Amino acid sequence: MSGALPDPAPAPGWDYDRLVALADRHTTPFHVLDTARLDRAAQDLLGALGELARPTKAYYSVKTNYLPHLTRRLARHGMGADVVSGYELEAALAAGFAPAETVFNGPVKTEEELALALRHGVRVNIDGEHEIEVLERLAAAAGRDTVEVGIRVSPGVPVSTSSDPSYRLQAERAALRNRFGWPAGSPQLARLVQRIAESSHLRLTAVHAHLSSQIVHQELMLRALEKVLGEAAELHRRFGLREVNIGGGFGVPGIRRPRSGPLSALWGLHGGDPVTDEEPFLDTALLLSDVDKHMRDLGLDGVTLACEPGRWLVSDAMAMVTRVMSRKELPEARWLIVDGGNNVAPWTGSGEVHRLVPIGRAFSSDQSSWSVAGPLCYENDVHSQAVGLPDDVRTGDLLCLHDTGAYSLGRSNNFIRTRAAVVAIDGDQEQLVWRAETGEDVFRLADPGLLSADENAEPPQ
Repeated sequence: MSGALPDPAPAPGWDYDRLVALADRHTTPFHVLDTARLDRAAQDLLGALGELARPTKAYYSVKTNYLPHLTRRLARHGMGADVVSGYELEAALAAGFAPAETVFNGPVKTEEELALALRHGVRVNIDGEHEIEVLERLAAAAGRDTVEVGIRVSPGVPVSTSSDPSYRLQAERAALRNRFGWPAGSPQLARLVQRIAESSHLRLTAVHAHLSSQIVHQELMLRALEKVLGEAAELHRRFGLREVNIGGGFGVPGIRRPRSGPLSALWGLHGGDPVTDEEPFLDTALLLSDVDKHMRDLGLDGVTLACEPGRWLVSDAMAMVTRVMSRKELPEARWLIVDGGNNVAPWTGSGEVHRLVPIGRAFSSDQSSWSVAGPLCYENDVHSQAVGLPDDVRTGDLLCLHDTGAYSLGRSNNFIRTRAAVVAIDGDQEQLVWRAETGEDVFRLADPGLLSADENAEPPQ
């Protein structure tokens, strides 16, 4: 990250005193899941969909956070599940998501995974062309006359922008080179659709798109979805679609992503100020209403409008408590080193800015710019290059890192340090729902026979 960004908008409602009390009973770092915040997000999304005068469906993107305590709760809200691997499919079914309300997406699906989906009656959204032949063969072997499938469509236009023209050029090129799905209006998409149409066992009933992650530019997202919906309208006239899924990626206010390109980096090297564009707010209810209207205009009445937000549902439902382990005041930087790093907050080093709040005592009102990093012996393990924190933050103090619900668990790793625990709070109740990883866990997959052989081997001469 180059330069500082303004702090993201605060997410209200965390009881910091309670987080401090949890730190007395659990070793830092650890994540906290507030089930009330999770329930509120689910109810808000389902409420916005319920305002529309058409069939709607909310899927939860399991890759965002596969914590069983969390997925079971969302399943009880009546949501479906969006999965992108075989083990995610098994986890979703174990959590209570109905097979008929589960969708299998993703760029790679093995034959074993497709067979698992077929066996459970889970709809597959075609991404790879080979999936058509495999599903056709599996359906024939299973004696299935008709298997409903969807197809993933890519609009080929960017959904984010910046005052930095080099960022805009990068975003435009990335949208055209997108490897997920098939470009709307392209001969490649037409060929795949024709293959499905000629299949003896497959029936095209859904169109799916997922545009990006942490999208905040509403007008750009609508412009991209217009291309997807236009393609869906053509397919509906031909096949009679049941569902159009506009994906997720809905931006949340508690996270900032600096949108700067190589021009900004060069400018910064020469002493220029970093790009600090104002962060727009994505109004999800308004977005869904606008999509619904556009679907009506295109003749997609009666077709289910579906979405699959993950981050939007779980981001604010979790926070991480981490402890300051070292304070270094150097000639060119002031560093706070905390015990929760890239291994338990995997977005660090990628430019994603989360709110950091010191908790546990009264702090000075005088603030300075601090660089905050994790404990790993790895130069990209940095939470922020410049964040305003009190002057008197010291070793042993606790920090709360907001919005850790998305991608904290599934993308965590044991590079240098082990994975963190998750504690769930539900009213006055507290429950350890994911224990901290141990060193023994790290090596559990090693072949015991090989370990024994290594112990008995002669040392190298």
